[in-house]
This record gives sequence, C-alpha cells and structure tokens, in this order.
Amino acid sequence: MESALAQAVRYADEQRVRCVAVSDGLMLYAADIVSGGLRDRVFVSLEAGEPQEPLWWLSVHGIYRPRQDAQDAALRLLPEVPVEELSDAGPSDESLLHPKYGVPARCFGYVGDASDPRTWKLPYCLSDGRIDTKRLPKAIQAILSNYRGTKVSGIPEKAIPDVLVRLARAAKQLGKMPDRPGAAASAYEQLAAVLEQLGRLSEVTR
Repeated sequence: MESALAQAVRYADEQRVRCVAVSDGLMLYAADIVSGGLRDRVFVSLEAGEPQEPLWWLSVHGIYRPRQDAQDAALRLLPEVPVEELSDAGPSDESLLHPKYGVPARCFGYVGDASDPRTWKLPYCLSDGRIDTKRLPKAIQAILSNYRGTKVSGIPEKAIPDVLVRLARAAKQLGKMPDRPGAAASAYEQLAAVLEQLGRLSEVTR
C-alpha cells in the first residue's frame, strides 16, 4: 500500500491534485497533500454493510473542507481474522460429508459454514485424519496460482494466509516443507516463500 500511495502522490503532483486515495479491497485510505507531505483524511474498513460516516469527507460536500479531527484516519493494517472466526458456524457434524469428496469439514483447508458443504474448499486430508498426498499439492497450487491475482472462488482473501499456514503444517507432517533452497518440489518451495513474505513461516517451522 505504501508503494501504491507513493505512486498516487506522484500522479497527483503532476496533475496538481491535492487529495489522494488508495485501497486494497479491504480498506480505503485518503489523505490531503500538504507542503509535500500527507495529512490523513479518511481511513475506513470496507467490510461494513453500510457506508461509514467518515466517507462524508470524500463527498462533494466534504472533500474541499479541511479536516481537523482526523485521529482515526491514519493508514494502518487491519487485524487479520483467523479462519476459525470466519468459519464459526457451529460445531462440525462428522456425519455430514462432502457429496463429491466423501470427507467431513475438518478435511478441508477452508470451511465457510460447517453445515453447508458447498462452502468447504480445498480438501487435503483423508477421513481418518491422514494427509492426502495427492490432494495437498493441488490445494496449495490452487491457492498460490490465484493469490493476489484472480480471487480464489469462495475463499475471502483475508482468510488465505491462515489457509496457507494450515496447508503448510500438513506439508511439514509429510516432510515436504523445504529446509533449504531446492530441497522440495516447486509448490512447497513457493508456499514457503509466500509464508516468509507474510511473516508467518515461523508458525510452520517452529
């Protein structure tokens, strides 16, 4: 987001624009350009169902007004919501099986609603708890080939880091996670690299 903001500032300087905004799909941040620097104007999460009051400062009535009470408008990271919270739809019924894969919800990398198999994505375990060696690399590749590109169908992007950690822990059980470059198949090498970029590799290797 910082690089996107810097680019927006450069464009604004060229076009003599005094307000810039950036968004990553989860939040929106806007700031006024003042004496070559930025003064916070708006920061809101985009998860709310209704427009939030601070967005008034970007409206045709508010955009030209200087904002003094902007202590809640600083650019910041939104807290990650663990997959468990996103998927908290009651206890999983072990008797409920996916109609295609024939395994319960706990065998999937992501479960949107434990009572609705249509929301279960990325099977990677067998019903007896063993890692499915054929499906695990496919699940990893399905995430990595779309992550930060085309949205993975049915999985919120904010849940993906937790899903990647879950799949990486399964890969570690199989001894597939690389302990040095070139020591594993490309899917596992790429998974380790992405987790390192996200600052979450230690959750798998420790």
